[in-house]
Amino acid sequence: MKIREALERDLDYLFEIDKKSYGDDGWSKEFMLARFKSFPNEFFVAEENGKPTGFIIFEILSGNETPAGFSNMKLYKPLAGKWMHIIGFTTKTNYKDKAADSKLLLAAENIGKREGCIEAFVPLSKNHPFEENGAFKFWKENGYKKSGEIDWTSEIGSSVSCYFYRKKL
Repeated sequence: MKIREALERDLDYLFEIDKKSYGDDGWSKEFMLARFKSFPNEFFVAEENGKPTGFIIFEILSGNETPAGFSNMKLYKPLAGKWMHIIGFTTKTNYKDKAADSKLLLAAENIGKREGCIEAFVPLSKNHPFEENGAFKFWKENGYKKSGEIDWTSEIGSSVSCYFYRKKL
């Protein structure tokens, strides 16, 4: 498996992967393109045999900066320093290929570290659609711990209750 920066030409294929995984709750093509343009250096693709198999996108924030769409954030320990917020993480196997999915996550974390991030965070829907595939277990096995809760307003305006998982980098 190869990990590389996403290219604009990947977006249609990545949209299809996300749509198959999350249906109407997934990203729209417009939202994915907007995220790609906003975070071109923080959007990575996993690739097998020249075809994308998943993606991760993140943003780097400082201190108490709050990502767009977050509200009612209740953290066990306050945010401090530079941190990475994992905005999206989708693979074709939906957490079934833990080794490949971990490789994609680790590549992003390494970039976060290189950029001076001291922690990484990911919001996970309390009723995650891939809980049966081990979604929560995947993040825990990769060093993330539940560190609070947030409400997230999705791009389509629905409110999603999430656990906020945190990892020291």
